[in-house]
Amino acid sequence: MMDNLKSTTAFQQSQRKTKPYRRFLRKFLNDWSLNFAAMLAYNLLIALLPIAVAIFGILGLVLKNHPDVQNDVKNKIINSFPDDNSTQTGIKQVVDLAFDQLSKDAGGLVAIGIVLAIFGSSRLFIAIDKCMNIVYRVPERPFIRENVLAIGMLFFFILMIPLMIAASSAPAILLSIIPGGGGRFGTYLAGILVSLLVAFILFEAIYWFIPNKKMSFKTTWCGALVSACTLELFIILFPLYVRKFMGNYAGQIGFAVILLLFFYYFATILILGAQINAFFYDDYQPLFEGLGTYISHMHDEHGANSPKKPLYDKDSELQQ
Repeated sequence: MMDNLKSTTAFQQSQRKTKPYRRFLRKFLNDWSLNFAAMLAYNLLIALLPIAVAIFGILGLVLKNHPDVQNDVKNKIINSFPDDNSTQTGIKQVVDLAFDQLSKDAGGLVAIGIVLAIFGSSRLFIAIDKCMNIVYRVPERPFIRENVLAIGMLFFFILMIPLMIAASSAPAILLSIIPGGGGRFGTYLAGILVSLLVAFILFEAIYWFIPNKKMSFKTTWCGALVSACTLELFIILFPLYVRKFMGNYAGQIGFAVILLLFFYYFATILILGAQINAFFYDDYQPLFEGLGTYISHMHDEHGANSPKKPLYDKDSELQQ
């Protein structure tokens, strides 16, 4: 155990002499960031329908006497996704399924459906919380606190969706009204800036509230800004990428592949921003090996000679 401690200390001292960007890359990779991004992408995909059910359930209760407004919101949500036939067709199927299912239910079934949808879609933010535990080396929250935070973040996300839709659709509406090249360019630029601001607020909220430690704007703004700028650039370029390299994918399979790829890049951007905050502003250094190897060393350091022996089972230690 002392040998392992000495080797770890020597590794940390050598790491301090390594260039920061190389240490950051090591932390990013050793924390299994790309693997956790794939996990988040899958969670985003399976949370899509429950989120749609929750949104349209709430909107259905609020706007039940205004079907035209509901349809307008549906169309704007569909058009806010990348502008290619496969993705928007798939999103339309999800939205229509969620809306039609709620319209068939009545009375208490609607409320039950909304509650279950809220619980199901909030699992996404629990998955993000688990990723932040690795990035910041912090313990997990108790079950109740974890779920309260996840549901709260879900409602915040639902509130942010109309702002995202308005930010993405406003330039297209104004461009058809404003004459002249200068006015059109200014409108397009303003739309990008507003979209950046909304994305920054979303990432800032995730980086501030989800990690299980005290956070501040000073330690979270940079990652949120990098993530927001990267996401905006990604949203602009992704439709071009889909048309050029994924034109052969069609139908529901194409929708699933394209959407999963979109979510994977989004999740990678989210974890990248968190890693920037943790490394450059909270001074969290990389693990000396990948996460799996690190856990193996921790298992050995705690004297668990048998692979089946729990790390912190003091009773079993006394028996041996």
